[in-house]
Amino acid sequence: MIKKIQNFFFRFDLFLYKKFGSHKTTKILENDKINQLIFSYLNSNEKQDTIKFVGGCVRKALNGEKIDDIDLATSLEPEEVKSILINKDIKVIDTGITHGTVTAIIKNKSFEITTLRKDLQTDGRHAKVVYTNNWKEDSLRRDFTFNAIYSDINGRIFDPLNGTDDLKNGKIKFIGLAEERIQEDYLRILRYFRFFIQYSKVDHQPEIIRSIKKNINGVNKISRERIFDELKKILKVKNLYNLFLNKESKKIILGIFPQFKYFERLKMLNNLSSKLLKQYDTNLILSLLIVDNSNEHEYFCHKYKVSKNIKNKLSNMSLNYKNLTDENFYTKGNIKKLIYLSNKNEVKDLLLFSICVNKNIKVDIIEKLIKFTNTCDIPKFPISGNTLKDYGYESGVELGEKLKKLEKKWIQNNFIIDKEIIEKSLGKKI
Repeated sequence: MIKKIQNFFFRFDLFLYKKFGSHKTTKILENDKINQLIFSYLNSNEKQDTIKFVGGCVRKALNGEKIDDIDLATSLEPEEVKSILINKDIKVIDTGITHGTVTAIIKNKSFEITTLRKDLQTDGRHAKVVYTNNWKEDSLRRDFTFNAIYSDINGRIFDPLNGTDDLKNGKIKFIGLAEERIQEDYLRILRYFRFFIQYSKVDHQPEIIRSIKKNINGVNKISRERIFDELKKILKVKNLYNLFLNKESKKIILGIFPQFKYFERLKMLNNLSSKLLKQYDTNLILSLLIVDNSNEHEYFCHKYKVSKNIKNKLSNMSLNYKNLTDENFYTKGNIKKLIYLSNKNEVKDLLLFSICVNKNIKVDIIEKLIKFTNTCDIPKFPISGNTLKDYGYESGVELGEKLKKLEKKWIQNNFIIDKEIIEKSLGKKI
């Protein structure tokens, strides 16, 4: 088995070297025996074409990107896949079994396994399918040519639609007619723009833009959760601002997300050092696009049913928005208070947010404050409920209110508290 793993990496890297003109190291499997189990189990009947890597993991490997999710295609039908894996004591989830997809979980690692299929009928969201054992037929129902590249365990590539050439040349090509692919699943409109800013080396093809404009209302048929999941992937692309530099893509994206009225803020990110850029996450980018001192972000959060965590982060940005032009905001004392009231990551995002909003703040000041945030010891409130009980208070609402009042005074006094402050806050001698 170890030799098989080594052969896989050697052959796949050799392919990459020949195809792309430079040596790239694939990280699809990362030399991990756990990742090999699926192949060994589903290839146990010694058929040559039972299972292959497909889609994003192959595309990313070819492009030298970090691999996160692993998708597999198989000629075995879902129930057969389930039977084999369950007999090996592997947990299997019916994530989309009506479309031929199950998910295998081995030691918290997920593998999405989909049976080769043809889509007989689609409505822009779902498809009626029939299984096949023909790999090329399976490729024809996929979205883009570089997502229809397959690789077996030995690194042998099956590329029926020349997706590797399109990836190398930076061409975003729908499989077949763009309009047909879009009408099969309207989410492909957003996926197209994600791949465009990530991989494209040429301008939009007029036919694709025409097809997108013609079918743009189809996006309204997609669940808000699916739209937001795709949006998060778009926000992770570091050259996101380029999406708004193109007249066509800008108009379409703002038509879908009219709340993105502050996209010009993203321009500032291009001027930040790579050291600072490592700090941000997608919530920061989302904040830059929509947050001001109004509550419009709340409508966006409600519409797309975002998590409580994301909503709280956007609200925190909005709450502090009016303070970003105040010089006192950028003092170590204030930053320490913000760290105590939220957490270090939120404070760092807020500081990065401020660079793009407040044109008068210097980048070196933010760099120093981020460094301070990383090393700052979080203060611990020295008063507890038991302390107040010693002063004659009993458990209940009054004790809790007094405790909050003391904590507020302690924060305002730069995390210092003494007998005088306690007495004034409690209204009694101690």
